[in-house]
Amino acid sequence: MYERLSIVVPCFNEEANIEALVSRTWAALDSEQIPAEMVLVDDASTDGTWAAICKQQAADPERLKAVRFESNQGMFAAWQAGLSEASGDLACLMDADLQNQPETLPQMWSAFHATQCHVLQGTRSSIEWDRTARFFSSRGLNSLLNIVFGDRAADNKSGFVMAPTPLLIDILQFERKYRYPQTFIRVAARAKGYQVSELETLFQPRRAGVSFLASTHPLRTYAEVLSDIWRAAGEFARGSNHPMEALHGVSEKAMPVSHPYSGLRRVQLDAYFATMPLHAWLIRPRAKEAYLALQGTQWLEPGELQDLQLWRLRRLLWHAFVHVPHYRQAFTEQGLHPRDIGDLNDLRQLPMLSKDEVSAQLYFNLFSTVHRKKDMHKIATSGSTGKPFVTYADRQQLEMRFANTLRSAEWTGWRVGDRQARLWHQTLGMKQSQVYREKLDAWMMRRTFIPAFEMTEAGLNELAQELNAIKPVLIDGYAESLNFLAAYLERGGSLEFTPHAVISSAQMLTEGTRDQIERGLGCRVYDKYGAREFSGIAYQCEHGTDHHVLDESYIVEVLKNGQPAAPGETGEVVITDLNNYSVPLIRYRIGDLAVAADNSQPCPCGRGLSRIGAIQGRTQALVHCANGRWLPGTFFAHFFKEYDYMVKFFQVVQTERGRFTLNIVKGPHWTKQSWEDLIAALREYVGDTAIETAYVDSIPLLATGKRTPVVSSVRVDFQSL
Repeated sequence: MYERLSIVVPCFNEEANIEALVSRTWAALDSEQIPAEMVLVDDASTDGTWAAICKQQAADPERLKAVRFESNQGMFAAWQAGLSEASGDLACLMDADLQNQPETLPQMWSAFHATQCHVLQGTRSSIEWDRTARFFSSRGLNSLLNIVFGDRAADNKSGFVMAPTPLLIDILQFERKYRYPQTFIRVAARAKGYQVSELETLFQPRRAGVSFLASTHPLRTYAEVLSDIWRAAGEFARGSNHPMEALHGVSEKAMPVSHPYSGLRRVQLDAYFATMPLHAWLIRPRAKEAYLALQGTQWLEPGELQDLQLWRLRRLLWHAFVHVPHYRQAFTEQGLHPRDIGDLNDLRQLPMLSKDEVSAQLYFNLFSTVHRKKDMHKIATSGSTGKPFVTYADRQQLEMRFANTLRSAEWTGWRVGDRQARLWHQTLGMKQSQVYREKLDAWMMRRTFIPAFEMTEAGLNELAQELNAIKPVLIDGYAESLNFLAAYLERGGSLEFTPHAVISSAQMLTEGTRDQIERGLGCRVYDKYGAREFSGIAYQCEHGTDHHVLDESYIVEVLKNGQPAAPGETGEVVITDLNNYSVPLIRYRIGDLAVAADNSQPCPCGRGLSRIGAIQGRTQALVHCANGRWLPGTFFAHFFKEYDYMVKFFQVVQTERGRFTLNIVKGPHWTKQSWEDLIAALREYVGDTAIETAYVDSIPLLATGKRTPVVSSVRVDFQSL
């Protein structure tokens, strides 16, 4: 329930209406005990309007605010000025001419609370609306707006609007200048993803004063309105009632000065985006706009990026509150409302979302009520934590994740048009139509896939020959696949070229693995932290060892005991996806551990993006020891790297607390005594934990090409440790 209503009223030469406007408004609201205030904005009136406003304010200074313009600025500017003065959490825009009836305000107040919408628009009833030329021109304009912006509004142009104050302020932020910007309040609301509902209201003829339109010639007015619509079509597109735009609201200085490419590379990139319907699954050419915006936003100051995150978070929370049952219930149970989220820290007032909750509620309470099935793509994880997981991404999320991936690849020095190789599965689990698209997409981007799960010792020579044939500038793949290749090269294998960079992803990259890859391939390794639910989440740049979070798309928390971990501490990664409106994942416990970074010092690269430190593995890869200690999967990776001469591969398997099995592939220098020494050294950390050793010929890769060092069925909540 909203606590207070602010009625914002622009006034221009309305001296004769002010007293009746105020008295009728208070009478209507007081009868229903609705707490309210009025903000009257005098738009440089030439009559006694300002004196009339001041008289009313003097009579009721607690509930009436007065704003005065020294020069006439128009209704739209008056709305903005009035909203900036409003203290109510719900606001209503209303004309001063009493054609909108103040007695309707209680009805709108009740309807807004009863309707699951972001914006309630009072439509002008044809009853008592004089059939003058203005009536028919207004109806004609409404039809034209519906056609141009894909709407079915009964009264598109009505400025009798009620919505939460911060949402109205956001809606009235236009990128372009218009002669009559008030024409597009509904269009802008829908284009920005807000749900608009209508309520028929009485609209009566003006009894006093003169409309500002009376001083202009009708033909001139129509020409100016048509010119506005032409310009608005460029800003608001089709005015979709689904929140699909990616980075609306980014400051002008965040945009790149020019296209990042020229010549043949630019032609290739533009052709790639233009033909996306042919080779991309759901991504459309507009992904180019997101990519170009990201070229600029990465250089924003941290505070500016946080402002952008907060802006996008608020829009997501309002959407989730209205359209997603799970979050509406979560807000209610916590005694919260989206208006209570004033900064990014307030996000922690919401409960975290577990994978089990997603699995249990996905099709019932987590789907947005306005989702579009044709714009959704099923995401299934590999089940490396022991349990497969399914969710859905929508078109906007897929477009943003692609734009992020392209920008982040450029941080390595790779450029569009350069060859790249991916040690990855290309078509695993795809339909035949998707296989064709994926192969065409790879051809257009000069990307060659080499299936990682087919990689064996015997096939490494063939892999080297294939790499020599294409000579990629960038090699991307699983850390373990890259490690296989690096070890092969150190044993005497050879490449006839040196790649410019390597991106390691999908698995934890230890320092030992990084060093071996960099030695073997002779280039820098850039680590990518990602997940199937989101694709890339954070990437390393050319400086430092931390990972830059893709702040435009995600809010990443690293939590210990439910609070932000201090720099250098290991915490659980919790992610809020700012892009997916079909299945919002807000404060989602992805199941990973990471080191919190010191963001008080900027990265030498100059990007304002926040950072996280080393990825420490999965929360479900924690191993319980009999001495009460919990060891992360990274511990075993670091421990066994000192024994690589005697242990080729290892895997820790835990099915109950206080004991685990070690699956071991013996190395060339394994001896019984060296193994006993290893176990003795291990017991300094695990105590008297029961350790069973199983010697195996191999530890198979998962279907996606990964090998997990720790497999545990012991479920534990990291925040409770």
